[in-house]
Amino acid sequence: MDLYIFEEEVNEFIKKDNLDKAIEITESELKKLPSNSFQIVLNRNLLHLKARLNEYLNEFYKESKSDIEEIDKTIKAIYCEMNGFTINYDLWFLSGFGFSFCNDLEDLDWLGDYDSYTENLFEITGFEDLQNVYKDYMQNEKWEDENLEIASELCAILITLRLEELFRETYKESTRNNDLWSEIPVFVTSHDSELVYRTQ
Repeated sequence: MDLYIFEEEVNEFIKKDNLDKAIEITESELKKLPSNSFQIVLNRNLLHLKARLNEYLNEFYKESKSDIEEIDKTIKAIYCEMNGFTINYDLWFLSGFGFSFCNDLEDLDWLGDYDSYTENLFEITGFEDLQNVYKDYMQNEKWEDENLEIASELCAILITLRLEELFRETYKESTRNNDLWSEIPVFVTSHDSELVYRTQ
């Protein structure tokens, strides 16, 4: 399969705020492959992290708002990025960045021009067995198996989508609770991925 074309298709669903369809088609493609260790990602999510993520985003919003007000500006957006998890399998985490402006998803270069950031990392837990799968895959150079290489890429897409699903569901609850961070757009993806989700 052409993974580049497939990612573009997935990205169209993300832009339309249809993460469920994006997850569905990615899982479907992964299921088509011969049985492999990456398929343990199927039918799993990260929603057990909602309460902790909400707390993290509230704290980061306050910290970032204060930093940006020091330069006489207002916080307009937050960007959260998961580390390059396929090769950094020992620890999966998010980093947070704050902005005094907000652009769209058509040109993502602006996400590098943040006004504030936090040194506090949000550790992603619950997928430790997948971390071990990537460790085995990388250390034993299993990418020489074409099916495993495709499986690893589809699994990475699914992990990113499940992260975005976590943000979507956390955002829904935060709006009901009037949490401050829910007043501005939050963008999220994983390192080097074009699959960026926006909460509002």
